[in-house]
Amino acid sequence: MEVWHDVLEIRAVIDRYATAVDRRDWELARTCFTEDCTADYGRSGSWAGREVLVTALDDMHRDLGPTMHRITNHDVQVDGDTATATSYLDAMLQVEHRGFDLLHVLGRYSDLLVRTEDGWRISVRRVDTYLFRREHA
Repeated sequence: MEVWHDVLEIRAVIDRYATAVDRRDWELARTCFTEDCTADYGRSGSWAGREVLVTALDDMHRDLGPTMHRITNHDVQVDGDTATATSYLDAMLQVEHRGFDLLHVLGRYSDLLVRTEDGWRISVRRVDTYLFRREHA
């Protein structure tokens, strides 16, 4: 039964990340990652360290209008105090100032998580993007 509790906690961390980005709540985003995390967001960049990552997320989203990050199809595998999770990303970002209305992004998060004193946290994240489409509303 404990594994299910871990799976639910891990899903909550991944979903909390989407909420944090959409709300531009960088304190909440910090609760999703270990201090020494690494993140490879493909064409958007790679970062080492939670503060560097959160600064990059702020920079990426600062000039955008409303965004909606939906994260689904969580496949979580727990092994003691570590876990892997693969999740689908479907994001709509309002980017009217860039000459088009919306940016539609489809991709996959591949995460390595660790159990900490504060709960599960993402230690390593890789983002694979399958669609990066500019759209007009």
